[in-house]
Amino acid sequence: MIESSNKASILVTVGTQFAFDRLTDMVQQWMENENIADNSVYFQVGPEGKSPEKSPYCEFMSPNDYQEVMKTVQIVVAHAGIGSILSAIENGKAVIIVPRDFDRGEHRNAHQASTAREFAQRPGIYVATDYTSLAGYLNQRESLQPALPSELDTQMLASVNDFIQGKR
Repeated sequence: MIESSNKASILVTVGTQFAFDRLTDMVQQWMENENIADNSVYFQVGPEGKSPEKSPYCEFMSPNDYQEVMKTVQIVVAHAGIGSILSAIENGKAVIIVPRDFDRGEHRNAHQASTAREFAQRPGIYVATDYTSLAGYLNQRESLQPALPSELDTQMLASVNDFIQGKR
């Protein structure tokens, strides 16, 4: 396990394809505004992502490290990548989804906004599109309900795992 993530209660993950500096900046701004301890948040910033000024971070995590960190945190703040969302659901974590914005050049199309809309009505999944909504959820973090897997999620996870393992 990544040693510096041991005390983190929040994991910020941007996936493996692109950095998502706007998300890193918004979480750091919230931490500063609310006087949140630096080691309370662990950042996975992606390739060439902006390094948090004070908090522990990495560009990438191995699948084993990712699962270990996921087990120890209470809240996941993630881009609207399906793998990040399903991992949070599978681990029973409240997840705050911040979709990348195509109009800001954060992704090659607007599919993350569509993904966020699809998951928005699910218990334990919260969608934030700006600093105000993200800070609002983070300030309520103690009362956010965890996402719980449904039968559909279990089937989807099995299919994705089979694909990754080369069984399909």
